[in-house]
Amino acid sequence: MIEFGEILRELERKLRELAGIAGTGCIWKVSGYLLPEPDLERRFSQHTCKFCAGVKTHGDGEKQCVYHDTRELVARLRQHTVPFVGTCHAGAVEIIVPLPPETAGFAGAVMLGPFRTEGTECRYPELEALYRQLPVLRPEAAEGYFDFIPAIFSDIIHRAYAETGGLLPRRPRDKRILEVLEFLRLHSHENPTAVRTAELVFMSPSRLLHLFKLECGIGMGEYLLKLRLRKARRFLLAADWPISRVAEKSGFTDQSYFTSMFRREFGLPPLRYRRKHGHAPYTV
Repeated sequence: MIEFGEILRELERKLRELAGIAGTGCIWKVSGYLLPEPDLERRFSQHTCKFCAGVKTHGDGEKQCVYHDTRELVARLRQHTVPFVGTCHAGAVEIIVPLPPETAGFAGAVMLGPFRTEGTECRYPELEALYRQLPVLRPEAAEGYFDFIPAIFSDIIHRAYAETGGLLPRRPRDKRILEVLEFLRLHSHENPTAVRTAELVFMSPSRLLHLFKLECGIGMGEYLLKLRLRKARRFLLAADWPISRVAEKSGFTDQSYFTSMFRREFGLPPLRYRRKHGHAPYTV
């Protein structure tokens, strides 16, 4: 079975190649909150070009960048999960392509940029020279990217986030179990019961649990727990949320239980894990 890390290395390769073609950055932001994927190299999860670096160090520029991604872009995607060109607070633009497209439960978004558009100026005059170095995005090119990006990335994103993501010992073939996996991915934070899940595929709970383990090599409850813990780890490392909120957003109502399961899975309690493996605070 291909591990999650191997899938992400392939994702990094695709992001690198598209960035080379476009002459700009290309990153992947994960989940409906558009957070950095902590298992990707930083240049593939956050814009690191000279212009963006200058913007982030200018006053409250970094705070505004985070607000733009996690509030403004997220709000737009939650209304309409379709590709669009977004303009940041500094005046640069980027291609935003949610994947899977046109689904409420999108796994994240490929963000290609920054670009500039003809006849525009940087909203930070002191960064105008760096702004002028950005490639120009033309409308016809944007439309091409809207079609091009899903064709390149849909399969790898599906394998990383919608299929098994390295959590299952074997890949199931039964279509009902594939449907269950997709349901659990979208609703893991709700901690759905076997009864609720079995109703979706017109099976009894006992039959579902038996077939799930037979097809996947792991019990459904254990898989769901691992799915929620992976989500918690991402929130823990990519956001500055308190542990109680990380637990809540990942579907754990009991913080003590969450801490115990997190320690069992990753070897350290959440706060110590963040201190050891986390990067700079990413306020959400």
